[in-house]
Amino acid sequence: MTATQKSAAVWFLFGLSGAGKSYVGDVISQQTGWPVYHADIDITAEMKLALTEARPFTDSMRDEYFSQLLEHIKDRQQSDKPLIVTQGAYKQKHRDFLRKHLPQLTFVWVDAPLYMIIKRLEQRGQGIRAASAAALFKDFEPPRDNSFRLINDGDKTRVLEQSRQVMSLT
Repeated sequence: MTATQKSAAVWFLFGLSGAGKSYVGDVISQQTGWPVYHADIDITAEMKLALTEARPFTDSMRDEYFSQLLEHIKDRQQSDKPLIVTQGAYKQKHRDFLRKHLPQLTFVWVDAPLYMIIKRLEQRGQGIRAASAAALFKDFEPPRDNSFRLINDGDKTRVLEQSRQVMSLT
């Protein structure tokens, strides 16, 4: 993309592990044709080790990751289609960092009933499991800004209805 091309919007889906950010991103992508980037594929080696050991991420781990994530998002942006990004983004300061550097970014908090989150984590064969998620839950800071909230109760139709509402407001 050249410096004169304007980047399309970025939809950043964030929330607790097990809330269904990847599922929601895939559902929206299938409906709209927008590309989706599941940013957890690019977590640092240090973060991967912390997950294996069921330790929470430190601020320095997150700071390093979000600096890298910003560049990954910029590399994936297109001028003609919004980009969907899925990532926990547990801390407000990191969401603020991304918003500062990506003014076309729209945050969507993907939330789900706690019993569903726990059930989803227990069923996972890889990634964050219930044991490590318990440590991460304590770190999550609900948004204090104008983020949209999408409830993922597993109903694809409801997810699409809510995403259309967000689209109409952005």
